[in-house]
Amino acid sequence: GWHVRRASLGTGASDAQLADLVGREMGRRLDRSRPLWELTIVDGLVDGRVAVLSKMHHALVDGVAAVDIGTVLLDPGPEPLELPPPEVEWEPKPYDRSRHLTRLGMTPAFVARKLIRESGRRALTPDPRRAAKELLGATELLTELARTKPNAPMTTLNRSIGPNRRYAFHRVELAVLKAAGKAAGGTVNDAILAVVAGMLRRALPELPNTPRPVALVPVSVRAPGEEGGNRISTVLVELPIGTGDPAACIREIHASTQKLKDSATVRAGALLVNASGWAPPLISSSLAWAMSNVRAFNVVVSNVPGPQQPFYIAGSRLLGAYPAVPLNPSTQGLTVGVLSYDGGVHFGLLADRDLEPSLEVVAGALRASVDALLAGG
Repeated sequence: GWHVRRASLGTGASDAQLADLVGREMGRRLDRSRPLWELTIVDGLVDGRVAVLSKMHHALVDGVAAVDIGTVLLDPGPEPLELPPPEVEWEPKPYDRSRHLTRLGMTPAFVARKLIRESGRRALTPDPRRAAKELLGATELLTELARTKPNAPMTTLNRSIGPNRRYAFHRVELAVLKAAGKAAGGTVNDAILAVVAGMLRRALPELPNTPRPVALVPVSVRAPGEEGGNRISTVLVELPIGTGDPAACIREIHASTQKLKDSATVRAGALLVNASGWAPPLISSSLAWAMSNVRAFNVVVSNVPGPQQPFYIAGSRLLGAYPAVPLNPSTQGLTVGVLSYDGGVHFGLLADRDLEPSLEVVAGALRASVDALLAGG
């Protein structure tokens, strides 16, 4: 009754009105005294459409896990699946740190299992100074990797932000983005980053070409078959905004991302996620503080692959799935969420309410960047 809600936009509401509602909801913090998720059913949209707005705290899931949960709520066909009620009423189990560490130690990881078990043993040590030293060392490793990059340029996107949000969304055909990336010698992911580069070039014309703006791009380090939780590392990608040629932009991005895929940054992030999974809140706050101090990036671009077959809910087809990536730390005024689903690439822009330039300008720049990429110039 608390977590599943309903909102009505009246009759014949537009996508812009839906985006306004999403922005307001994303500006409202989840109740910390309850499980950190909410689901809002939104009716009143034009053509009889209904929206489902899902909010899940990043402490519970990363983007890939959030998509997995979404597919559980949906049906693979128009006929709803018959789900029998559970035999016994569900009750939460108390948190057992030893059980958690045992399971963590048995999980296939990107580092040796012995290292994970040793990390767990150190976490249980009665000496808090030793555990704190281990955490500090891991945090300093990532901080130092960030410092090896030149500071990202100061932009209007990186001023202090307030608590309120605005939201905008846009859909592009996956096939055409794939074709554009392939034609330029890159991938669909390179094409998506080129779209973001073109968006920034149009929305921030005063932005200098050197140093280039930097995007923080989460990278999944999830082991095969692993479900739930947060299993991400990050890379920092410089966006070439000085050229108006989308193909050249894709080629530059492809060259730089190829070097980053097996970089020390990804390996260090995987090490931290896998070996130090016993204290995610402390790690997250430490990294947020460290990264904010060096201004290592200007914008977050989170690209999550989703299912390419249609899904349904109560017999109605899911037409689109648009992500909203929270703003963090306090000087990040814009995030770009990207989710592919059923032949489409869905962009979701979440911004501080008082972002300069306005989110309306940024969303227009995104659409113009997509048009230019598809037109080849």
